[in-house]
Amino acid sequence: MSQLVELHNNLDKLPDVKVYAISLDSPEEHLLVKETYKLDHFEFLTDVQGQFGETFGFIDLAENKIYRGYLGVNPVTTNMIVEVDYLLGENIKTVIKVMEDL
Repeated sequence: MSQLVELHNNLDKLPDVKVYAISLDSPEEHLLVKETYKLDHFEFLTDVQGQFGETFGFIDLAENKIYRGYLGVNPVTTNMIVEVDYLLGENIKTVIKVMEDL
């Protein structure tokens, strides 16, 4: 959770960014996390079948592994970056720079 908390604490540096936290967890589990860690600036989405995660490399079915990371998209240019097996919170300054340049 520390990765999401660190991102949440730095969202003021990315005022035009919309953040979605996506995982296999149920909506009830997402609500508990959101309330416990006061992550009120995120929208939590459940990837029920793991399709999003598998498509972008966050889920490796052959290895039975799930990786942390992020996907950033500029809706105007459609430029995109995907970082898999990446600790977002520990690299927040780099992420902010990448998102600004996207």
